[in-house]
Amino acid sequence: MAEGTGCDSAIIRSVTLSDFPRTISRWQLIGLSALWISLAPNFPTLRSFALAPDAGSGFGLAGFMLSGVAIVFAFSCTLLCLLGVFFWRRSIRWLCAAMILLASVLGYFTYAFGTRFDRTMWLSIVQTHHAESMELVGWRMVAWVVLIGVLPALVVLRFRVRTSQHWWISPTSVLALLLGALALCAAAVYPNFQKLASAVRNEAVSFHTIAPINLLGAAVGSWYAGRQAATTRLPFGLDARTKYWLKKPRLIVMVLGETARAQNQSLNGYDRDTNPRMKAERVIYFADTETCGTATALSVPCMFSAYTRDEFSLTKAQSRETLIDVLFHAGIPVLWLDNDSGCKGVCDKASVEDRTNIEPGKWCPEKGNCFDEVLLEGLDARLAQIKQDTLVVLHLKGSHGPAYFKRYPAAFERFKPACQSNELSGCTLEEIRNAYDNTLVYTDHVLGEVVNLLKRRAATHASALFYVSDHGESLGERGLFLHGLPYAIAPLEQTRVPMLAWLSPQFLELEKWNESCVRDQARQQRSHDHVFHTILGLMEIKSSAYRPQLDIFAPCD
Repeated sequence: MAEGTGCDSAIIRSVTLSDFPRTISRWQLIGLSALWISLAPNFPTLRSFALAPDAGSGFGLAGFMLSGVAIVFAFSCTLLCLLGVFFWRRSIRWLCAAMILLASVLGYFTYAFGTRFDRTMWLSIVQTHHAESMELVGWRMVAWVVLIGVLPALVVLRFRVRTSQHWWISPTSVLALLLGALALCAAAVYPNFQKLASAVRNEAVSFHTIAPINLLGAAVGSWYAGRQAATTRLPFGLDARTKYWLKKPRLIVMVLGETARAQNQSLNGYDRDTNPRMKAERVIYFADTETCGTATALSVPCMFSAYTRDEFSLTKAQSRETLIDVLFHAGIPVLWLDNDSGCKGVCDKASVEDRTNIEPGKWCPEKGNCFDEVLLEGLDARLAQIKQDTLVVLHLKGSHGPAYFKRYPAAFERFKPACQSNELSGCTLEEIRNAYDNTLVYTDHVLGEVVNLLKRRAATHASALFYVSDHGESLGERGLFLHGLPYAIAPLEQTRVPMLAWLSPQFLELEKWNESCVRDQARQQRSHDHVFHTILGLMEIKSSAYRPQLDIFAPCD
């Protein structure tokens, strides 16, 4: 018995270590890699098929799920086959391994946050600072990527790709695999076409979640759009002029918020006091304000362009001068102080100071992460030196997630317990809300400090504050987190933002505005469409670029 056992063990060891089929054909490697990508990294996409409203039950649900697997497999197989043209012989292993790794990372974000990777999301990725990117990394993500990406990729790299003596056999086999995958997809989709069409139309299922082809497609689309845009911006508003000179120069501070949503503003009826200082200042709050986009990369170029959301495209915006340029043509200097991710190409004519990478100090607990009061450092002295009409833009870090707890000093942790992790799945929804609301309280404090700075200039300047957030944020409603969903399906949490104005008594007197008229303007629905023209109006700019119907305060002139 002992000898038999030893012999059996030797056979098992021999089969395990020696007879494992490490040699594989090109089409087999592509097919197996595509199958893994379809089932594991794209589990969130497959889950969306199961949760679709018209998915059905029993055999109907099974058939619909099969069509989902077939669709994702066909996309994955097509991608690997097309890219495989550039990877001959054994280098195909590296392509398959890389796509598995990339798909695992993208799949994690779709699973954890409901992220959909379209062109807007691609722009957000390439424009995000390194420090912000690292905030998205946590042990849950690492574990996911290791199990679903790294280990399968290592298995792929251990294979040896078998080459044929006849040059035409390998490409023919790959073509047969591709046609077979497409045929399987067609066969599975045909009986479920009505369900699939309904799910896609209602955005219950989205091709923007199929990794990694979603991100690669977004990158190609963004590159193509960039090629279509003009290499230089067309002049705009060259006729801009100020209407008249004043004894007191206008000083407008525009605060560009980040990721603040309207639903959590106490000025908007929220049950927590997140805006105590703005309430005390009796600001003009625009309760129903709609964004131009759901990501900074889209919203900022949109609001600084003269285009409305219906007219806007990134290609058009990149081809024409911006609000900053029009002010420049009118002889008004712009100071842009940034604590976020840059001005997205809208501030070429401004004096720009990037304060995102300051060494650790009073307002910066770590390099690459500064509280927004860093923008106020030395600002009072600079404002005192201003002798002409000037716009100052403060670009806040605001409520940028998922590491909300890093956006405010400890003294502003009013709501507890607050989520102390960048991995939101490890916190309760209440803890996430607490941390997020603390960021709003801190933003309110920063705005209050700006108002105080402007009040000190009462004797020398006619000043005003204008604040608007770039987009909102999902905090777990309907299983969604963060932002960036396509606008057509984005929830109100991502598309409704706070916007407010504080006008000094000197500014009201200068404009000869009736305060009740000014406050009446907050009763109407507003949007990012109004930002460009309202700033021109506050600066009394006369130009063909100015549309009075989009200037919030024009009715009070």
